[in-house]
Amino acid sequence: MPSYESPNLFIDFARLPPPAVIETIRYEDLLDLYQARVLKANPALEKALQLEQSPINIVLETEAYGEMMVRARVNAAARAVMLPFAVGSDLDVLAALYNEARLPLVDNPRPYTTHPEDWEADARFRSRVQMAPEAFTTAGSAGSYIYHAKSADPTILDASVMKVDRRGGIKVSIMNSGASPVPTTDQLNKVTQRLLRPNIKPLTDVVSVTPVKVIYTDLVARVVLYPGPDAAIIRQTITDNLQSLRSRIALIGRDLTRAAITDALYVEGVQNVNLVSPAADIVAETDTCVWLRSADVTINGTRTE
Repeated sequence: MPSYESPNLFIDFARLPPPAVIETIRYEDLLDLYQARVLKANPALEKALQLEQSPINIVLETEAYGEMMVRARVNAAARAVMLPFAVGSDLDVLAALYNEARLPLVDNPRPYTTHPEDWEADARFRSRVQMAPEAFTTAGSAGSYIYHAKSADPTILDASVMKVDRRGGIKVSIMNSGASPVPTTDQLNKVTQRLLRPNIKPLTDVVSVTPVKVIYTDLVARVVLYPGPDAAIIRQTITDNLQSLRSRIALIGRDLTRAAITDALYVEGVQNVNLVSPAADIVAETDTCVWLRSADVTINGTRTE
């Protein structure tokens, strides 16, 4: 029987609590603070503070706005040194701590600061940086194989690892980031060549790199609206929600549940949802991905009062 070793190996950044160092900033709170300080220092100014256009209020409003900008800059600086939040060149510098560099997407990439489109996107780069410590081991951990698979080619969206037998058989499944989830021959070859390096693969492992198995599905749903809301706006909101859902589940081992689809369809203004297809939850194994090919959502009129 195969042994499933991935994909839930790494901390989900979205589940982390908000960092205490990141302050919630409200201009009104800062203005109240400044006014309270002035009143404490000179109670005689109370009437002047009650006049919105008084010179002292204008000064305090300016100071409060400046304070808000300073605190926002502190928040931004704090985020810049946190892996879940760092972006752009801040992420590149942070990645250097892990001896990791952003991968180029073209043969002759231009500088990242002026042409980021030539380089690996932040989200993918961040996930590889998170996995980078797995590369320190040569014991053939699942995380190590996933890290090296995704580092072999920047167009590989996801990878998973399975132990297929007791004789050291390891199957690494990879997924393409393009219009089709099925990896190309070139991607398979690049990953295979990297994973078979003697400084990466333990001598006792027998590694095979395979395309991800794909479960194709089409979404069909009928929705009924409440009277009043603009159907075009509701349709666009549903479209955006389904696109977000598709991005979330388009990874190896991610299930597509009817509950998740219904939640995406049940937006403000929708009275009822009839989900026709898929008829049941689609469960993806560790070497499988669910691919939502199309979404046919029909507005079946408006609820009559």
